[in-house]
Amino acid sequence: MKKIKDKLITIYPQLIFLIVTFCIFMPSSLFLGNIDQFAVGFAALIPLLMAASLITAAVVILIGLIVPKKICNIYAAVIFGGALAAYVQGNFLNPDFGVLNGRQIQWSQFKVNGIISTVVWIVLIVVPPVIVCFKKDIMTNIIKWGSLFLSSIQVVTLVVLIVSSKRSVDYSYVVTKNDEFALSSQGNVVVFIVDTLDNEDAQNYVIDRYCEELKDFTYFDNMIGGGAPTALGVPLMLTGYQYDTTHSLADYRKKAYEEGTLIQDMSDNGYDVKLYTSSEYLNGVNQEAVANTAGGQKYRISDKVQFFKNIYKMSAFYAFPQIIKQYFWFYGDDFAACQAPENNNIIQYELDDSQLYADFKNNGGITVDAGNKTFTLYHMVGAHAPYEMNEQCVDVGETETSLDKQIQGVFRYINGYMQQMKDKGVYDNSTVIITADHGGYGLYERPAVFVKMADTHNDVMQVNSDSVTFKNLYATYGEAALGQKSNYGNTLFDMAGVSQSRYHVAPWDVSKGMYPADEYLKNRDYLVFRIEGDAVNPQISVIKDEQQMKNINN
Repeated sequence: MKKIKDKLITIYPQLIFLIVTFCIFMPSSLFLGNIDQFAVGFAALIPLLMAASLITAAVVILIGLIVPKKICNIYAAVIFGGALAAYVQGNFLNPDFGVLNGRQIQWSQFKVNGIISTVVWIVLIVVPPVIVCFKKDIMTNIIKWGSLFLSSIQVVTLVVLIVSSKRSVDYSYVVTKNDEFALSSQGNVVVFIVDTLDNEDAQNYVIDRYCEELKDFTYFDNMIGGGAPTALGVPLMLTGYQYDTTHSLADYRKKAYEEGTLIQDMSDNGYDVKLYTSSEYLNGVNQEAVANTAGGQKYRISDKVQFFKNIYKMSAFYAFPQIIKQYFWFYGDDFAACQAPENNNIIQYELDDSQLYADFKNNGGITVDAGNKTFTLYHMVGAHAPYEMNEQCVDVGETETSLDKQIQGVFRYINGYMQQMKDKGVYDNSTVIITADHGGYGLYERPAVFVKMADTHNDVMQVNSDSVTFKNLYATYGEAALGQKSNYGNTLFDMAGVSQSRYHVAPWDVSKGMYPADEYLKNRDYLVFRIEGDAVNPQISVIKDEQQMKNINN
């Protein structure tokens, strides 16, 4: 028993350091630093932290009991070295990977970081045990008190993070699947948001392939969206109000849904407004005006095992050596599928195209009744990476598909939906819009947009090259739904010969390749760009004057 006690006394400070660093602080700080991306609160994470801590403790202690007592100090030094390396890696050595938005990281860009990281890990793991062999007493004390000191720093920092982290996204309501495929015989406005579908991808994968299905549409090839990523693109297209970057995102969303009255106006004029997207992008909207939201809700972790895997995969991505990070690469939105409303009777809409198509087939397609007209919006993963869906609209994983096949799968659903509209007599009197929320290249400024207004028939798809933005798309929604009652500005079809200043807001992450040396840009999360000329060959400049930023909505 004395040997066991002595071993435990020898390794406990290092064990505490390892647990605090990797099992508690790393996942907690990442969770709290991205709290708006999680529908559950921090309290939901605590049982997972405890489980990871207990598993780690059990493994480390078991190995410690097996290790001969004479090398127990060396074992303790190895634990310390590994924990210290993870601490240093997570806090000081990681390069800027940008937003983890599903696109594969170009690891070749970080060769120097990989070399530095490898050297640091080798030194920190090898040197402490070597010194212990020659200066056992001194090094043992350094390791012990160093472990406790760094652990205490992280605990204090974590307490500060917990107290100071405030969620700006309202998750008190759920976007449901209620009446997901129900349309009206009186007329509809149906919008398909094909996430990240760039004009370039539309020309490569959509226009020629689906020329027959899209012949009644007009394609707007000179579109500048105005906001990216999705957190900006969706509120902009639903409100016509652009983010000027002088306020927080939370304040922008609230202001946008106050300024853009179309959703409320359609509801007031007898429309059933159904917005099938993430609740994050509807923050600020009047929930009573949206038919498929359920208020007064709380969320839970619906798949604890997968959430556990995701949170520690994310922790490993930041804590582990650079050379093995690619094996722990993850997509930030992977957490969404692990969270669900506490009320099991509510079925939440999730961005899952294969599931959307399966639901569509299981429902027998669309249903039509003589009730209220509808404004129905479907937000899909679309052309967003990672590419995991095939041309049959089936989830097959990244190794079995491609961007081209995923786009084919998306249009399998859209074309099937439109065919159902034709078969059930609601295609002609309905407006159908296929749009991206933002583009996929450069500043993500060129979303593909196709529009078929009600009672429009063409022999071939029309192409419109007027200078347009999402503000014109917003006005087009209004014209399609409310007709002469619409007063939302020029529609996409009203811009012939009209000159307008076009602005686009994008994160520093996507623009830094264009302006690598500009210190002003590096200190801002989002930037406002003025885009002049044609969208294909634009002249782009950065707006740095705050008053000019505020004027982009005038």
